[in-house]
Amino acid sequence: MNSSSEQAIIHSDDLFDCLPDDVVLSIFGKLQDAKSLCLSMSTCKRFRSIAPQVDRIFLPIPPKKSDAKDSDQKSSFKNLVIRALTTPFLLISQMIKLKPKPEENNDLDFYSCYVPNEILKNFQGIRGLHLRLPCHGNQKHNPSRNGKNSTTLLKWRAEFGRELHSCVILGAKSWSEKGRVESSGEEAPSRVMADDELKLRIVWTISCLIAASARHYLMQETVKGLRMIESVVVSDESDQGRLCMNKEQIEEIRRSSKAKGDDETTVESRSRVPALRMKMWYLDRLEVPGSGKVMEGATLVVIKPAVGGEDEARKGSPGRSDAEMVADAFEGEGEGEGKVMAEAVRKLMVAKKCYVLEMNSF
Repeated sequence: MNSSSEQAIIHSDDLFDCLPDDVVLSIFGKLQDAKSLCLSMSTCKRFRSIAPQVDRIFLPIPPKKSDAKDSDQKSSFKNLVIRALTTPFLLISQMIKLKPKPEENNDLDFYSCYVPNEILKNFQGIRGLHLRLPCHGNQKHNPSRNGKNSTTLLKWRAEFGRELHSCVILGAKSWSEKGRVESSGEEAPSRVMADDELKLRIVWTISCLIAASARHYLMQETVKGLRMIESVVVSDESDQGRLCMNKEQIEEIRRSSKAKGDDETTVESRSRVPALRMKMWYLDRLEVPGSGKVMEGATLVVIKPAVGGEDEARKGSPGRSDAEMVADAFEGEGEGEGKVMAEAVRKLMVAKKCYVLEMNSF
């Protein structure tokens, strides 16, 4: 008995060291958070050799610290670009009114340097990366809202390879509890959308596409530097929008980079969006079954490159139905919220009114 007690005391301070490396790696793999893993690597040599072997990383980017000079830079075009990463509402009107100032430090430089050089250089063997961008202003406290109307809903998911493959957008002018509005027990019948309603949804669509293309541009150099990477998700704190890339799409980026040549340099704020074909479903009012939620001006937009666009056959877009795209759109959302979104898009897709629009490259 005494011998066992003494043995326990001897090893009481290093029980974690008794675990095999595979078990420690499994624990780190469950952790995923990049900051916590970096702190673990600074603890001891053993952790420093094991932690970089994790195959998936979750990396939340902290907001940029502001100082007195930053207050004079908020009107710059490049600052609007990084705001587009997480806050697409009203971006179009801001971009029209404001002009760039060429010689300013900007948020895009901060994020593009911070992501690959400061953190991910320690994890060159990862296969999955989830990058979360910060929100600005009241977006952190009002997720999926535009700041002016706290009940507005906007969710999107975009897939990119070398260029846009697909995008699904779910929006509503009002997103509230059923008890706050008069309940009719069913959705309002479809009607022809008024011009101002259509214009608003076009602005939503363009804004979301700009946000997605800015995130894609931000990640291109990062994925080229991670040779083992197979999946990338870029979200924001409010989880309003998600950019997703799988293994094949990441390979497209690498092939495109080789074709252009490493010495080619261009100054861009985002990736170019190709010519698009969009389908839009709309209902004046939609009660989401089993959720207690009511959507006013419920809108679903499914976007794909226009038929005959560059690399269309290789992308396989014609073989993927709208229903399949929508089914995957909100995968990974919170369990309760994901079910609500899935039910909402299901009800919208069976609506009688469906608008088909085409948009030029921009």
